Amino acid sequence: MTDRVTGNTGDDASRAADRRVYAPRITLGSKLRMAVAMVDPLRLAGLCVFVLVWQAVSMMLPSIILPPPLSVARRLATDFLDAPSLSYYGLDQANLYANLLYTVENVVVAVVVGAAIGITAGLVSARFALIRAMIDPLMMTAGTVPILVAAPFLLIWFGVGRASAVCLVIFYVCVILYLFAQRAVVNLNPIYEDFARTLGATQRQILRDVLLPATVPEILGGLKIALAGAWGLEAISELLGAQEGLGKVLEVLAGATDSEGIMATLLLLGLVAVIVDIIAGWAVQRATRWSSSFRSERS
Repeated sequence: MTDRVTGNTGDDASRAADRRVYAPRITLGSKLRMAVAMVDPLRLAGLCVFVLVWQAVSMMLPSIILPPPLSVARRLATDFLDAPSLSYYGLDQANLYANLLYTVENVVVAVVVGAAIGITAGLVSARFALIRAMIDPLMMTAGTVPILVAAPFLLIWFGVGRASAVCLVIFYVCVILYLFAQRAVVNLNPIYEDFARTLGATQRQILRDVLLPATVPEILGGLKIALAGAWGLEAISELLGAQEGLGKVLEVLAGATDSEGIMATLLLLGLVAVIVDIIAGWAVQRATRWSSSFRSERS
């Protein structure tokens, strides 16, 4: 009965069945091949050259000056979960894992808070000339002064705990994101807002549907840059008086002239920073996919 009335129900069912049969299946092997294809061969080659040069130079120098890569990797694996030697230097957490978590938590909190303040201030200052005239001198001055100059003041105000280290990174991230957010709005062609007004869009709709989406790619690029610098700055701030974190580990190992432990800690911090940078780059690419396709269509 259904076939007589519609005349094509059987054909539609058969086509749907064909699509189910011939639809490509994404297996674990195909996912692994896709992941391998995403690896940049130039980066991999650069990493191999770096390790080879490191190994060659370490063979010409004493291990106390430059330990070989294999020894550093072995030390990292040994101290990651249990490093009794660190307890001799007064560290509460005698392993690299717990101190890494402390550093990661500080960076995450500082980047989130600093980005929220910087992006909001940058967007608002770009839209209102009075606010921009008030904030710009402060941000420009903060951007030209070396960030570590503020460290002694933060230590005096907040002590040697977590607050001073987090505030230092917040200060850095806020300045970076303020400049990027403001520039993103200034670089936006006003024709888009004018066109939205001709269609009857309100100021709130322009902000939600035009301004924010158009500035997302540039703001995310600034966030990626700020995140890359936040790791080193957090480690440096922990050197100034923190009781935990990879920066504190570096401080005590430097005092003991433990070059192998120092290199292992730096390697761990670098690996985490590179992994986070790759994830952030992937997230930025996914979030701004529409922007690249829009530019390619226009060109």
